[in-house]
Amino acid sequence: MILTKSLASAALFTCLLAPAALAETVIKITLIDKMGSGDLSKPLGLGMGMHADMSLAKMGIAANPKTTTPGAVRFDVTNLASSLVHEFEVARITDENQALPYDQSRNKVDEQGLQTLGAVSEIMPNKSAALILDLSPGKYLLFCNVSGHYMAGMWTVIEVK
Repeated sequence: MILTKSLASAALFTCLLAPAALAETVIKITLIDKMGSGDLSKPLGLGMGMHADMSLAKMGIAANPKTTTPGAVRFDVTNLASSLVHEFEVARITDENQALPYDQSRNKVDEQGLQTLGAVSEIMPNKSAALILDLSPGKYLLFCNVSGHYMAGMWTVIEVK
């Protein structure tokens, strides 16, 4: 009788934990705009691997948390800008000290050389969106590739370990 109760308790405990084990990790993403409709026609030189003074960034991406475990990850993305449309892209990287290929004529990251895993385009001001990806251990660049935004500091790196 005691063994039966113990087994029943263990089975119930396992059933209650199973959905939690399958649930994705949630990372809250905030798209930040400190400049409104300022001039972004010339790159500001604040891209990844450029070792610039990021305190000068006119835009940014905040991720909370910045470290997660492998598996399904849901990015809950909120565009806090009052007037600008942003996008959210995720790319696997090997070295966050290496500058990305950049197309000066378009003022955008050249995505040909990146291992881009997913994106949410055209997130309107004061709106939210979500993206779910299956991530393996490594480093990932989160960035906005609307013209001028990446070089204005709109990127961050997270780690899956």
